[in-house]
Amino acid sequence: MSAPEPIITPTPSIQPVIRSRVLPRISFRMMMALTAAAAVLAAITRAAGNGAVFAKAALAVVGVFAAFFAMAAGAFLVSWLVARLTIGRVDQSRQGSPFAKDELPPQLLKPREKEL
Repeated sequence: MSAPEPIITPTPSIQPVIRSRVLPRISFRMMMALTAAAAVLAAITRAAGNGAVFAKAALAVVGVFAAFFAMAAGAFLVSWLVARLTIGRVDQSRQGSPFAKDELPPQLLKPREKEL
């Protein structure tokens, strides 16, 4: 009786797909959904060009949402730029953990009552 042969599993020749954290992955399904949404928007725009009142109202709603998200993105970028430019230039005197043992948190405002 001979010893059983060890089972050797072949290594896969294809590397596993790791999701990219830098760029979003765009699937075929997402591209089809974007194409369909663009086609509907183009049809509404054409109807608005022909004078349809509902299409003008729909385009106004789409425009308001687009303006809102553009302003929100602009406000985020401004606040992000201010935060990035001020890193290292702010007062670091309030460092310390308020949860550290035997240490009180730093007082930002002095107490108004007189100490006894």
